[in-house]
Amino acid sequence: MTEELPGSQGAPLPPNGSHRPLNVFFDVDNTLIMWNGKLRNHTRDVFQSLKDAGHTIYVWSGVGIRRWDMKRHNLDEFVTDYFVKPLDDHHARLVTLGVPLTPDFVIDDHKTVVDAFGGYHIPDMAAPDDEHLLRVLEAINEMATLGDVEEPGENVAV
Repeated sequence: MTEELPGSQGAPLPPNGSHRPLNVFFDVDNTLIMWNGKLRNHTRDVFQSLKDAGHTIYVWSGVGIRRWDMKRHNLDEFVTDYFVKPLDDHHARLVTLGVPLTPDFVIDDHKTVVDAFGGYHIPDMAAPDDEHLLRVLEAINEMATLGDVEEPGENVAV
């Protein structure tokens, strides 16, 4: 039996209809921090925008807690908590790994994680002019605005 975890999935939109806050989970290796140890373009600006919009940022990794990496890049102030990421049987393993909520939106270079929770499958390589995190921000804002009516990026005839 799998325990149901709380999250903001299905939460109603705020009274003004603007958006609902999301629990956003970022992977680290080849998602935020590239193979050479440098941050992916726009990371700090995207984290700031997410916090300003009322979203909650979590960082998780399949290789352990990555607080030190976020502190090294001066991003720790934006992160609410850190977790070990499930590498298989994703939903069931949240409980055993001590993750107390279900992600609303994940950003990961591993497609299986994105397929399990929904979010943005980011390439594991970044060109010098990489703008994938800006697209991530757009997708999160779209999901927060649309609520559960549509999936991000879905084209619906009006």
